[in-house]
Amino acid sequence: MAKTLYGFMFSLASFGACTNDPYDPKKFLTADDQQKLIRETVYYSMKLAPNANHETKFDDEFDWYYDRAANEVEVVKYYVDKNGDHYFLMSRLARSITPAREGIGGKLRYTNTGKLNEYEEIFRMWKMANDSLKVRGAMLFDRMVKGKDLSLFYAKFQGDKYIEFPNERFTFDKESRLWRDDAIDTLQTQ
Repeated sequence: MAKTLYGFMFSLASFGACTNDPYDPKKFLTADDQQKLIRETVYYSMKLAPNANHETKFDDEFDWYYDRAANEVEVVKYYVDKNGDHYFLMSRLARSITPAREGIGGKLRYTNTGKLNEYEEIFRMWKMANDSLKVRGAMLFDRMVKGKDLSLFYAKFQGDKYIEFPNERFTFDKESRLWRDDAIDTLQTQ
C-alpha cells in the first residue's frame, strides 16, 4: 500500500513538474502544429535527399525522403517571445552504434500569413543518450532564449558533452540556411 501511495505521489509530482515547464511545446503548438514545424524545417536540419541539391530539395520527388526524416524528429522545447521569435529545441535520431539522438537549437520567424520567413540554427549538440540530451538541451535552450552566452559549452571548452557546432570551423549562415565550413569555403574563394 505504501509503495502504491508513493508511486502515485511521485507520478503526481512528475506530472505537476511537467506542466510547469515554460518551454513545453504543448503550450505553444498542437501535435499537428509540431508535425508541421518538423516537416517544414527538416529540409534544413537533415542531410539532402539522395540526388537532391539545395535548389531541388523542395521538389515533390524528394517528399518520400523528408517525410521519413521527419518521423525521426521530435520537438523537445519551444518558446515564442514578445518580439515574435520562435525558439526551438528539436531532437533527431542519430546514426550511431548505440541508441543516440542529436539536438538542434534555433530560432524561427514567420510572416503575418504564417509562412516560414527566417530559420537559424544557434547550436547542434553532440550525439548522446536521449535522457542526457533532454537535460543538457533544456539548460542550453534556457540560456539561448534568455540571450546568454553559449560559447562556454562549445567543444573547445567542454569536449563532446554539449555543443558540436558552431565551433572554430563551422558557422551557420542564416541567408542560405546552411552550416558553412569556414576552412573549405575560404579555400574555394581564393
